[in-house]
Amino acid sequence: MIGRALRVAAVLLVGLGLVSACGSSDRPRELSVSDVRPCDLINSESVQGMRIGQESQKLGFAPGIDAEGNTCFYSIKIGNRIYVNTITNQGIDRWIDPSDEDTRSEEVSRIQGFRAVKVWFDSKRPDPDHKCRIYVDVAAGQSLEVRVEQSYSDEDPSTCTTARRFAEAAMRTLAA
Repeated sequence: MIGRALRVAAVLLVGLGLVSACGSSDRPRELSVSDVRPCDLINSESVQGMRIGQESQKLGFAPGIDAEGNTCFYSIKIGNRIYVNTITNQGIDRWIDPSDEDTRSEEVSRIQGFRAVKVWFDSKRPDPDHKCRIYVDVAAGQSLEVRVEQSYSDEDPSTCTTARRFAEAAMRTLAA
């Protein structure tokens, strides 16, 4: 009887060890973006108040180095573009401790309970509000990215404010 109890306990401990070793995430659940069309993530109510000058347009790829997925972009009347990308082959871990010396990142408050990281580039202008990207940890090896290049006037919200607003809207739709 004691031997059986010890075997059961050993099996449970090994199973627990395997789960821990495989890596676990603290995301509320997996939200795969493999079959998600990013233009469907942002509804018209989400962009009210933004000066969108051109309707969304779809690209059949996700911009970035070795990134796979799809993109939807919106043009603001002044000329700036907002990109919503579903990235199917890279999670946010790529950006937590970036190896590129021109890349900066910091974790920001969660979106719909999912981890999020703000990423910016350009060592000559290390200002996150110049070019800002928000990545959200939606599933293992996948992420949602919202990228805003720059603000053209003082009337525009900062690029990170805009990126966060679009990321929140996209996550509301994705999580629903």
